[in-house]
Amino acid sequence: MINSGHLHEGRPATEAGWDYRMVYMPTTGLIGLLKDDGEDFSGTLYFPETVIDDPQTMKLIRKAHVCSESNDATQLEKTSRLATAVFQLVQRHGQMPHPMPRPGAIPGAVKRAREYIDAHIAESPSLDIISQAAGMSSFHLLRAFKEAIGVAPHAYLVQRRVEMAKHLLLKGHPLRLVAIAVGYCDQGHLSREFSRFFGVPPGVARQ
Repeated sequence: MINSGHLHEGRPATEAGWDYRMVYMPTTGLIGLLKDDGEDFSGTLYFPETVIDDPQTMKLIRKAHVCSESNDATQLEKTSRLATAVFQLVQRHGQMPHPMPRPGAIPGAVKRAREYIDAHIAESPSLDIISQAAGMSSFHLLRAFKEAIGVAPHAYLVQRRVEMAKHLLLKGHPLRLVAIAVGYCDQGHLSREFSRFFGVPPGVARQ
């Protein structure tokens, strides 16, 4: 972990070199994700240890990084995975200016988030936008949403997309147009998600 404002260099310590993945996030962005409306965090988020041995958190970070490179993943899934990984990293190893607020069961916020996703299926809304509509922080929304709905927001978005796609396909709409209508850039992407969710490709489900 390299804290904000600390000088560093990326030269390897040996001739063998190294391979690494890097995630750069401004401190203000991290604080913005951690706080709910009306809360005020002053000071700087800080990681006291430069090298952290935490395979579980590393696994989350790696998954988030790989997801960010995928053309099949939605922006919501990318930001959700990154938020989950960073939240665990901060909880376990970071030092906040004030204690981090704990998420509570807020059905109203989850309902607003779900309604926003339902109304913007084709637009691939970001986690930040959904959190603003819900009125709670991204980290807290991820936990509250999964607790209330049973899946994370990005998984719920995919579920609603393929359900709507099936409805349109049964009405006789062409697969190419259905893919666009539910937010996919091509029918191949829809076919993969559809098959993963229903167990059969769109053509079979239409029969």
